[in-house]
Amino acid sequence: MTAETAPLSPAAERILRTAAELIAARGYSATSTRDIASAVGVRQPALYKHFAAKDDILAALVRLGLQGPLELAGALVATDAPAMVKLHRWLRDSLEHLRDSPYVLISILTTPELQQDRFDAERELLHRFDRVVVDWVTEGLAEGEVRPMNPVSGARLVQALFDALALPEIAVSPAEIVEFALTGLLADAGRLPDIRAAAEALPLP
Repeated sequence: MTAETAPLSPAAERILRTAAELIAARGYSATSTRDIASAVGVRQPALYKHFAAKDDILAALVRLGLQGPLELAGALVATDAPAMVKLHRWLRDSLEHLRDSPYVLISILTTPELQQDRFDAERELLHRFDRVVVDWVTEGLAEGEVRPMNPVSGARLVQALFDALALPEIAVSPAEIVEFALTGLLADAGRLPDIRAAAEALPLP
């Protein structure tokens, strides 16, 4: 599906956040546009003013969850800072973004339909999201900040921690997730306070 980048209207965003909660509870296949309209409090035709079909809602949920973190990654790549400083800032801000978008993450993680061909564009966003952590772990190894490891394995372990944010009712705080992730990656965990301070001081637009 083609990824749209236009800002969401308040009504469209309300539809997406409601859909995310329903998909998280029931699964994508078991959630209909009628269910979503009912939960939003509108008639079903009102949804089609914003989304042509249920697949468009899922595609928009992926963009809602991932576009912000990907744009942040692009901004951080352009900064002059060590990889672990960039990763710390990216993790903190990305996790806070997902915390503020309840159920969006789990609606993405638990939807196997995203593997179908019609979601090629959304899978590309997911692939880019994966590469962000792999690339910074690889750079951190070259800089001597990351303990010896396979960078792909290290990145997967960091990404697995995003699951701790998936359900708002039992979510771990972003700060705790970042601390846990960096402690596991760093060759010298004593460097964490300096990395945290440098990450917080990074100038971003």
